[in-house]
Amino acid sequence: MRKRALLAMFVVLLLVGAYGAYVVSYPKYPEVKGCVNPFKAIRPLTSMPENWSKAHVFFKLTTSKDFWKLAKPWDVDYSHVKIVKHTIEYNGEKITMLAMGIPLKDKKHVIALYEFSKPVQGVKVKSYLLEIDNQNNKTSPLLKTVAMTTNGKYVPTSSCPHDCSSDSDCGEFASCEPYCCSHDWECAISCCLQAGHCGWLCKLGTEVCIACVVAECSWCVADHCCAQWGSTCVDWGNAP
Repeated sequence: MRKRALLAMFVVLLLVGAYGAYVVSYPKYPEVKGCVNPFKAIRPLTSMPENWSKAHVFFKLTTSKDFWKLAKPWDVDYSHVKIVKHTIEYNGEKITMLAMGIPLKDKKHVIALYEFSKPVQGVKVKSYLLEIDNQNNKTSPLLKTVAMTTNGKYVPTSSCPHDCSSDSDCGEFASCEPYCCSHDWECAISCCLQAGHCGWLCKLGTEVCIACVVAECSWCVADHCCAQWGSTCVDWGNAP
């Protein structure tokens, strides 16, 4: 028992050390200005599922500043993480977007994590913490955006206000960030199924289905918000 405890402590220290080293060397991305939705600026071309091992996924999430803003690596249901590499077109150039659908063990939350090989309108990494409420209607669950990150900057979105329409509404050191605060998931899932994706996975549970959809069909979720878009001001000087 003592050896196991020491081993567990060593793994935790190694994990914390790796994350600390990554944060210190975290690349400085350009500041995002304006109401930017990178998914509206790209055109999907091809996609290829990535068959990563659980260890590979764990290491990837451990070294992702954006992921740590929303959850911890030990919260993840690694058996159902979905990863897809998309080739997309932006400004006439072919680049890649790594899309990860990450269900958590509580079966109530899914993280959508997107990384672009080159910044799209200044956005290199974009992620969302999605909360599932399927108690009232299990066939068409309500999905709320609880929080989001842009290039490592965390913003909570506990409601769906339209706080701003442009940077001028937010002050000198802040910008206007759009987000989809509610989805018609019947529409989003149907869009993805029509494209030939996620069929059998959507039979395994709501969180598994959503993890697949956000990874395989980002355009069905982020680019085509089926319900309502909100907006919030992000103070880039004070954001954690």
